[in-house]
Amino acid sequence: MPNRTIGARARPRRPPRRTPPAASRRAFKKEATRSRIVAAALTLFQVKGFDATTTKAIARKARIAEGTVFNYFPTKEDIALYFLEQEVDHAIAAVRGDARLRKASIDEKLFALVQTQLEFLAPHERFIGAAFIQALKPGSKLGVFSPSAQALQFRYLAFVQELVDEAIRRGEMTAAGWWARHVFWIYYLGVLLYWLHDTSGGKQQTLAFLDRSLKIGVAVLRQR
Repeated sequence: MPNRTIGARARPRRPPRRTPPAASRRAFKKEATRSRIVAAALTLFQVKGFDATTTKAIARKARIAEGTVFNYFPTKEDIALYFLEQEVDHAIAAVRGDARLRKASIDEKLFALVQTQLEFLAPHERFIGAAFIQALKPGSKLGVFSPSAQALQFRYLAFVQELVDEAIRRGEMTAAGWWARHVFWIYYLGVLLYWLHDTSGGKQQTLAFLDRSLKIGVAVLRQR
């Protein structure tokens, strides 16, 4: 009979470590490389400017071969679009996940949406200004007629429409036409331009303008 110490506890067996599947490891590595490229590019865009930054410089800063950059992003504009997609997804998730906003008015929700976007963009202000200019160039992937840019705009405005529809169901405002979300897109671009030229501390003038203009805009829709 084996000798056992009274009251001694058997050590729990540790579950065996599971090695992630090779496909998961590859996906993780790819995402890490993509993030490194974007981070390197954004730093260079902010310091050197969009036009002056080369893919060779991006590769050097990301510590990868220049060909690897092209495997993930065919052009610098594709890097910019990926960053803007992250910005939109981050803002939408932030508004959806904020429990305090669930019972908030439509103007408060839209204020939170745009404010979150501006906070996300703040470290890259110089690059955002350059992206505006780049978007005006014929054939630019950042332009309004680019399929990629249009898809991003559609995703953003679909969420804005979601907020508007919720406000209508709650009786907060009357039905708004299909044009409302497109007007909001133009309004957002205007706010972004105002923000880029705002020299007040903490961009307080932009936030004040955003607050007042959203309240006026929602009040007009309520009257309709």
